[in-house]
Amino acid sequence: MASLSHLPPILFLVFLYTSINGDSSDQSPITACPSFDCGGVGITISYPFWHQSQQFEHCGYPGFNISCSDQDRMIYLSSDLYPITDINYSNKSLTLAHTRIRPADCPKVPHDTITLDSTPSLFNSTLGNKMLHFFYNCTLYPPSLPHIACLQYGTKQSYVFMEGATPEFDWHRYCESAVSALVSDEAVYGDLVKGFGQALQGGFKLIWKQPDGACQSCEASGGFCGYNNGLHRNFFCICANKRHSTNCYGQGALTTVRPEPHYIYVAIGALIFGGSVIAATVFYFTQKNKVGSYKPV
Repeated sequence: MASLSHLPPILFLVFLYTSINGDSSDQSPITACPSFDCGGVGITISYPFWHQSQQFEHCGYPGFNISCSDQDRMIYLSSDLYPITDINYSNKSLTLAHTRIRPADCPKVPHDTITLDSTPSLFNSTLGNKMLHFFYNCTLYPPSLPHIACLQYGTKQSYVFMEGATPEFDWHRYCESAVSALVSDEAVYGDLVKGFGQALQGGFKLIWKQPDGACQSCEASGGFCGYNNGLHRNFFCICANKRHSTNCYGQGALTTVRPEPHYIYVAIGALIFGGSVIAATVFYFTQKNKVGSYKPV
């Protein structure tokens, strides 16, 4: 191979820039969405869920970001964090536990949990769940109704009813608070007044679905859906060898490889240096020709 010092300056600069930046059309392979377990022994979490602190490209559905706190798996839904107790990828179901419900034998729900109307758009809470309605510290109540004995405070009584089975009464007027909570169908059996604590401890289930048509096309082609900054408009399809704007069938390939800023500075410096070399060379040969043409009298 010929020495680089014999190359014309402009070709040397082209060679230098290409060596630094490489071929911009050559895109390095992308690692498909890795799984994780929040550092503990238990549930392995994988696509379409993603680690909000480690997977910066948001490899997964918007809103499916998982936070790991003290080896607990938490998902943020409807303005609250819910611990994940189970994930079934075959039927796309997610089992969540209620937060801040203590003690286990006689818990009190502090506020409304996810309701059938407030479930995020990518989840369906109407399958496999029932809604419980709690009325706490009621000063007036219908006679002969079974109340929650462990929550009785003096003459104030508390009640729980299944969705659609709440007796006609002005509960909101005579009770200090009223909250609702989702529970799994399997957890509701027997005497609800005595077994509501166990029902709450069983948590509830959510069914997830694909976010949009673009994601469906991507997954059908064997890819993974990614969303920069967790926004639907920033969708891209993660394939085995590169990213695509639509799917992995070779359509809409994205060009994402760009030179790093410090590489650009090196290239600019090389161009300035090369320009100086060319100017000095031209000046040298110009002066040499003038001296060669001079003849003393």
